[in-house]
Amino acid sequence: MSVALVTGAAGGLGSAIATRLAQDHAVLLTDVDSGKLGDLASKLAADGASVAHAVCDVSDRDSVTAAFDTAEAQLGEVDVLANVAGVGRFVPLADLTDQQWDRTFAVNTRGTFLTCQELLRRRAGRPGAIVNLASIGARLGMDMLADYGPSKAAVIELTHVVSRVGAPTGVRANTVMPGLIWTDMWEKTSEWLLANDPALAGSSAEKIFQGFVESMVPMRRPQTPQDVAEMAAFLLSERAANVTGQTISVDGGVVLT
Repeated sequence: MSVALVTGAAGGLGSAIATRLAQDHAVLLTDVDSGKLGDLASKLAADGASVAHAVCDVSDRDSVTAAFDTAEAQLGEVDVLANVAGVGRFVPLADLTDQQWDRTFAVNTRGTFLTCQELLRRRAGRPGAIVNLASIGARLGMDMLADYGPSKAAVIELTHVVSRVGAPTGVRANTVMPGLIWTDMWEKTSEWLLANDPALAGSSAEKIFQGFVESMVPMRRPQTPQDVAEMAAFLLSERAANVTGQTISVDGGVVLT
């Protein structure tokens, strides 16, 4: 059985992707939240999945190396990688701090670089598959996503590079751009907007999110973690054996390509 490593597996989107991949692969779950990580691992194991877990800060090279080592020791060599770990929240460009900018790029971009590089090195000329999670924010040029959008745009171009490097030996790399999903990140963003925008007084985080959906999504519904998980599972499977270097939106039509 192939072995998949999933970063950000304790989050709403990461847990959905990990759960779906566990149907097809042995899975190493990684995240910085050890409590949620352990809970998910126990649930998947109880359902019959081959699973292990390791705390991993994707922005730290030693932590990434240790996660791959854990996978090899407990499950086998990683040949499938899903980069889901990410951070972000709405802040106007004028108010964006150096610290937030650096942290966003450290997790979203450097983290993706480190894990992709580690997989390529360990595969050493053998096939594999990578899915990197970007965001429609990479294509929208939004003032409130001045760090998040560029960090995810960089992920798309990094994926192009990884796909070129990996293609001769069969390592495929693709990007998925999720749309509007009610995850912890969106909940925190909506709560921040509620606290900082007087025009939203009396609303709720859920209503703020739904307002974005109604104004942005042609299909008029939010996306779900399962929508994205199915696309990731496809791209990481042999069904997508001739697909690499692509960026695919799962967003209900927000970004038309």
